[in-house]
Amino acid sequence: MHRNRDRCASGAAAVIVKVCGVRTPEVAEVAIEAGADWIGLMFVPKSSRWADDAAALAVVDAVHARADLIGVFVEPSAAECDAAASRYRLAAVQVHGDFDANLVTACSVPVIPVFNVEDRVAASTIEWPPDTLVMLDGRPDRGALPGGTGHRVPLDWAAGIARHREILLAGGLGAEDVATAIATVRPAGVDASSRLERAPGEKDPELVRNFVLAARAAAADLEDTRR
Repeated sequence: MHRNRDRCASGAAAVIVKVCGVRTPEVAEVAIEAGADWIGLMFVPKSSRWADDAAALAVVDAVHARADLIGVFVEPSAAECDAAASRYRLAAVQVHGDFDANLVTACSVPVIPVFNVEDRVAASTIEWPPDTLVMLDGRPDRGALPGGTGHRVPLDWAAGIARHREILLAGGLGAEDVATAIATVRPAGVDASSRLERAPGEKDPELVRNFVLAARAAAADLEDTRR
């Protein structure tokens, strides 16, 4: 991965802006033009955001190395992650569910474990993998897939964790509240999906653009406060 570890003049890491669940070149183009760093491709067939082989390859071609591509999986094997990373030029994989902890070191690309937090105690007692960028997401609905539910993580919980390790913040973020989330939590990055859709699995280009622009502006404001 390249853009997520670029350093600002102050020496502080820039805030990563990720748009997840992208299924079309048009949406990828809008996200990148607005300043997104990462584009998420969903490789879970049960998800409304699933990108089949043809759709994923079309997005890969559209991105053309202008942003990092992140593959999103639920409880994958290392072989599954490695095969997808090779075919779709993934910079990393994001894994949800009850995955094998050894996956973090078993894959050929970086692994971003996702933790769904249900209460403050759980948020503070998770056994975090060492030296690994992790994603903090809200609890899933009963019986639902674990990612992209739109449930928010209380910002004070997230801020407490972000003081001790790098996190990506997900869970119900949109253009209206991402600035507050960045200013409060000071995460390594932010991720959005469900609130950027006009229907399940169908991204609204204007919502995508507004989210990325708002996140980029908030990240710039945060860097100003660090100088």
